[in-house]
Order: sequence, then structure tokens, then C-alpha cells
Amino acid sequence: MSLIDMVFRLNKSKVDDEKVRVLVRRLLNHPSLVHLDLSHNKISDRGARAVGKLMSQSQLRILNLCNNNVRSNGAQAIAHALSKNNSLTSLNLRLNHIVDEGGQALCQALLHNTSLMTLHLGSNELSEPTASVLSQVLSQNTTIKSISLSCNRIGLVCMMGGSNYWRE
Repeated sequence: MSLIDMVFRLNKSKVDDEKVRVLVRRLLNHPSLVHLDLSHNKISDRGARAVGKLMSQSQLRILNLCNNNVRSNGAQAIAHALSKNNSLTSLNLRLNHIVDEGGQALCQALLHNTSLMTLHLGSNELSEPTASVLSQVLSQNTTIKSISLSCNRIGLVCMMGGSNYWRE
């Protein structure tokens, strides 16, 4: 860890995929970057792939991509990076469109990640398939402490019935 941890916020700034790709290239040269907030922008799957590259090559601890246009492919790229990452503790993907394919990939990444403690997936058009995978994964992941799934199509019965994890 460096003496000074870098926090970079560029939220509500109309950042699109091309701008985030340029930004990531620059941020790769800053090993002290620990917090990146790109919320409320115009980042889609291409930009999410660039952010995944940053996750793979940095010591980023907090990543906020809330309220962008990340879809399934972008979520899968972030999930791939998350599965190999051991520094990220908080990931906010709320208010995107990752749907079940992206949601399931993110949940599966938790099988390999040992650092993430907080995951925000609210308002992402997730449903029962994601909830089922998540309940199975949580029975094996001991690091995650907080998950937000609000404003999705996941019923309480689905979450409670899927795994012994919820009964403990």
C-alpha cells in the first residue's frame, strides 16, 4: 500500500466508453488508486471491459459503476476480472441492465474472489436464476457481508428456498 491512497471520482460527467478507455489507460499508471467512482455516466459493455482490465492490474478496493448502461457482456467482463482480483472490497453495479446472464457470472465469480465484502446489484432486471446461483455461492463464500438485490424480480420465496445458507 502506498502512503497516499488515491480516490478518483468522475460521476455525473457524461463519461462514455471511449472516455473510460482513455481514463483506464491513464489510471493504470497510478498504483495508489484504491477508489474509482464512475457512477451516473454513459458507460456500456465496452467501457466495462476496460474497467475490468483496470481491476485486473490494480489494487482497486472500491468500484462504483452505479447508473450506467452496463449490460450482460460488460458484467461478464467485470465478473472475469473479479474472479482473479484479491483487492476489491466493494462493487456497486446498481441501476444497470446486467440481467440474469451477467448476474449469474458475477455470482460465480464470488466462488474465486476472497476480498469482496459488499455487492450492490439492485435494479438490474435480475430474477430467479440469479437468486438460485447466488444462494449456492453464498454457502461457500465466507467473505461477502452485504448484498443488495433490491428492485429486481427476485421473490422472497425464491431466495429462502434455494439453499441451506438462508436457514442458518
